[in-house]
Amino acid sequence: MKKKTVAAALLCMTAISGCSRGGGEPFDPQETSLYLTSEGTVTSATVESYEADYYSAEELKAYVEEALAVFNAAASEDETDENNLTSLQECTMENGTARVLIEFPSSEEYLRFSELYPEENGTLKSLDIVSVPDGVTKGYLVGVSFVDAEGASVPYDEITKQNKLFVAAVEGSANIATDGTLRYVSEGVTLEGGLCRTPEEGISYLVFQ
Repeated sequence: MKKKTVAAALLCMTAISGCSRGGGEPFDPQETSLYLTSEGTVTSATVESYEADYYSAEELKAYVEEALAVFNAAASEDETDENNLTSLQECTMENGTARVLIEFPSSEEYLRFSELYPEENGTLKSLDIVSVPDGVTKGYLVGVSFVDAEGASVPYDEITKQNKLFVAAVEGSANIATDGTLRYVSEGVTLEGGLCRTPEEGISYLVFQ
């Protein structure tokens, strides 16, 4: 794989490190994935193998920083808080694996970035992270079939009355982790290795604490 191809692929999906998860463990992605928090921030991890002779971490970092400068300039024109912009957290190349780490301040900014730098295999059509009460107001959860972390069915009305939980409404396929304990997922979402995989079609719901 040539340098420009790898850099573009890594830029399409990016990540943040050091985020706390439900058990206090840091988010340490071993594969391309998204990381969602109850504060509404969205992160993503691109983890890709590379051939060392083709490019360097310095070149990749410069490529990403240039793209983010353009992206954030457009955001500031839209009166986005300058202290709440998308930022590069890490760009590493070690032991044949490259990881680019970026934090997005909101799902809206993540989706805007994805439109500008679409992933080769497609990007999410929509993403929203809100409290369960706000989700119910938006029409989420009601009438949906859910399972808990053990795969047991859970009535949706057992979830909609829990005011201290958060819900992520995801349209499209992605590997996803959350900062809090993942409590329930809508049917069709699969759990594997600490990540949940949402299906390509329809809107999936991830409920976490």
